[in-house]
Amino acid sequence: MNIIDIISKKTLLPSPNVMVFINTAPYRYKKYYLPKNSGGVREIAQPSRELKVMQRIVIEKIAAFLPIHESAFAYVKGKSIKENAKKHKRNEYFLKLDFSDFFNSIKPSDLRHVLIKNGFENNTFNLLLIDKVFFYKKTKKSGLTLSVGAPSSPLISNAVLYEFDVQVTELCNKEGITYTRYADDLTFSCNEKGKLIGFQKNIIKILRKIPSPHLRLNDKKTIYTSKSVSRRVTGIVINNDGQLSLGRKNKRKISSLIHHYTLNKLSAEDIYKLKGYLSYAKHIEITFINSMTIKYGVDTINAILKSN
Repeated sequence: MNIIDIISKKTLLPSPNVMVFINTAPYRYKKYYLPKNSGGVREIAQPSRELKVMQRIVIEKIAAFLPIHESAFAYVKGKSIKENAKKHKRNEYFLKLDFSDFFNSIKPSDLRHVLIKNGFENNTFNLLLIDKVFFYKKTKKSGLTLSVGAPSSPLISNAVLYEFDVQVTELCNKEGITYTRYADDLTFSCNEKGKLIGFQKNIIKILRKIPSPHLRLNDKKTIYTSKSVSRRVTGIVINNDGQLSLGRKNKRKISSLIHHYTLNKLSAEDIYKLKGYLSYAKHIEITFINSMTIKYGVDTINAILKSN
C-alpha cells in the first residue's frame, strides 16, 4: 500500500503535489472554541476541505486494520446513545467515568500500534504519511495529536481503545457488571449494591497496564447513582420501570417551545433548534411525541419537523 499513490489516483493530483500537501497537513486546521457545560472551552480543530478529502480516502483504505469492540457505541453504524442506554436499563446501580482530554491525548504512536498489531505493513514511510494526514499540531512546538473536528478521528479513537475495551469487558463479565463506552463516557451498571464503589481503581490499573493509549480518568466527572435517584446514561433518563425517557425538564422545555411556536413567538433559529429537539425526542421517546401531537395537533408537529 502506497499512501501517495492512493491519494494521487483518487484526487487526480500529481504525486509530488500530494507529497507537498501531506507535509503541511498538520497545519491545515482552523481552530475555534465551544463552551463546555462544566465551564471553560473546548477546542475544535477543523481540517481544511482538501485535507478532509484525503482523510476520508486514507481512512477507507486502512479501516480493515482498525477493529472496533462491541462495547463501543459512539460513531458506530447502527448504534447510538439510545442503544448505549438500553444496555443498562435493567440495572439499578451505576458508575460513570470520563477520560480527561480524550481526543487530544491520542497520538500517532497509538494509531501505529493498532495498525501494526492488526497486520498493517510496518512501512516507516507510509506510517509517517499517515501520521501527518490524521494528526495536527496545536502549536509549532507541540507534538502531533488527534483533533476533535476531523471526520477520521471517531474511527481512530474507537480503534485505539480496542485493547482497553477488551480488557474492561472481560473484567466486567467476570464481575457481573454491564459496561459500555460512548466516546470518552464510560458507563458501568449492575444490580448488586456496593459492587461499583471504588471500581474505578480497576479501570486505572488497566489504563496503566495497556501499552497504548496513555489516558487518564477525569476524577471530577466520576458519578455514582442508583434507582433511588435519577439514572442518566449519555443524557438519557432511565425510569424506575426501565424505560428510556427524555426527562421531565427536557419535556417541559420542548412543550414550552412548541407552545411559543403556535403563537409565532420563535425566531428562525429557535424553530431550527426545536426541530432538532423533536427529532431527538422521536428517536428516544416516541410516546412523548404522540402526546405533543395530541396536545398541539399533527399539523403543528409536522410543520416544525419539515421546517428549513
